[in-house]
Amino acid sequence: MRSLLIGSALVIFVGGTLSSQEWQPRRTPDGQPDISGIIWTTGPDEYAYTGDLETGVADPIGRKIQGRGLSKGGSLIVDPPNGRIPYQPWAAAKRAQIPHGRPNAEIGRTVVDREPNKLREIRPQYMCLPAAPRINFDRDFRLVQTPGYVIMAWEWSHGYRIIPLDGRPRISPRIKMAMGDARGRWEGNTLVVETSNLNDWDWLDAAATFFTNQMTAVERYTILDANTLDYRVTITDPNVFTQPWTAAFKMRRAHDPGYEVLEHACVEGERAVEHMLGKERNGAFTN
Repeated sequence: MRSLLIGSALVIFVGGTLSSQEWQPRRTPDGQPDISGIIWTTGPDEYAYTGDLETGVADPIGRKIQGRGLSKGGSLIVDPPNGRIPYQPWAAAKRAQIPHGRPNAEIGRTVVDREPNKLREIRPQYMCLPAAPRINFDRDFRLVQTPGYVIMAWEWSHGYRIIPLDGRPRISPRIKMAMGDARGRWEGNTLVVETSNLNDWDWLDAAATFFTNQMTAVERYTILDANTLDYRVTITDPNVFTQPWTAAFKMRRAHDPGYEVLEHACVEGERAVEHMLGKERNGAFTN
């Protein structure tokens, strides 16, 4: 009986110890958790080409081209709990007036209220303006790690981010860039990226979710297992939001044989912008 009790206790102890152990990722030569590789976005409904962060409805046209089914939707915003972006009243009113395609899963196409009349009313991606953070991660992207850096490179528009991990001072706040000024650090298995110095030309989705050049973003890439990242980003901009807010979803590593990131060029100075604005009708661009 004594042997049976001791054996049972050992099983319980060992079992408890094993269950409490967290999965540990492989390491790079300089000791960083290894998150390198090609990652694609995923989730309960394979969120990709997210048209609207508040509904999670992906762009039906883009998904049809990809051969994917329509998303069932669901807000990607986890804070506030209501899943809504906490715009200040004036900013919410401005956003509602910006013409943009609202993906409609029921009819399988994007609905546009009206054509844009101003340059800043055109979806920024149509003008080859990628920016950070890429909440709607609209293309597969590659993560590359080198000593002291994490580098992100996207298919679309050759967008890239170089994120130093050495705690170097930030650049002057007067300098604003599409991808901003990023600084990263590791907290256990989580890569934390803090970005400032952003300009205000991009949207955070295709639904005119705009911000100002005072916005900052804190992204957290947590390694859950060999093929999955938990992505969370907290957006702060006191000029337009009543409080910081957070969006979250999962990313999955791609292992398709022969998979490679393609060059998906986007050419600045695209003349179709003139037609979008109806230049012949209006006579000139307006800001």
